[in-house]
Amino acid sequence: MKRPSICNKIHIDELASRLDHAVLRPWSTMSDLEKAIEELEKLKLRCLILSPTLLSEARGLTSKCLGAVAGFPYGYHTIESKIKEVEDLIALGADEIDFVANLQLFLIGKKKQYINEIKAVTTICKSANVVCKVIIEAPALTPSQLREVVELIAKNAEPNFIKTSTGYGPRHTVADDIIIIDETLKELGLRKNIGIKAAGGIRQGLQAAHYISLGADIIGTSTPSKILSSYKEACLY
Repeated sequence: MKRPSICNKIHIDELASRLDHAVLRPWSTMSDLEKAIEELEKLKLRCLILSPTLLSEARGLTSKCLGAVAGFPYGYHTIESKIKEVEDLIALGADEIDFVANLQLFLIGKKKQYINEIKAVTTICKSANVVCKVIIEAPALTPSQLREVVELIAKNAEPNFIKTSTGYGPRHTVADDIIIIDETLKELGLRKNIGIKAAGGIRQGLQAAHYISLGADIIGTSTPSKILSSYKEACLY
């Protein structure tokens, strides 16, 4: 069995350090949370992304990176409720916020309102020294819309990361989504300031490594053990 060339570029330890483990199913239990924290520490993952409910339980169980989702999963919440939610999550000890922007505002032409809510949330996060990832739901956008959304956010809000998807979009994240985001940020001269988080349907190690090679800085997944075990097998570690 031939070892894939990407295995020589991205070591399994580096892959693990780029994984955000999402535990977001409404039926997740304390047992699921405890298992996730064990994996976070044992596998040396980047961060654990939780529901607000689980975040409040997790802070006393680990000193590792903990994040939470806001406006999840569709971003319909009013800006006032989103601001309060983000403030509450920060008060609960969130190190990072994965924020779902209201894509519907953009799609119906209310682009000023769309970017204003993103600016409000990123400003709160920056003031609190909390990492902000704006989820744009790339799978619901055409290539030209995706470029416009990235440009709007990058120029006006400059979050720490632009994240491809909630995982609830009309399809999984694909390579072209990452390429377009990466190219647009580079064209704007903001690639060093804004990272890319790829999430949504990423289940295999080689897939995750490939997305990193295309420009993703972080991979979001609900199955980090599967990603790492499949990468280990494919790369003959």
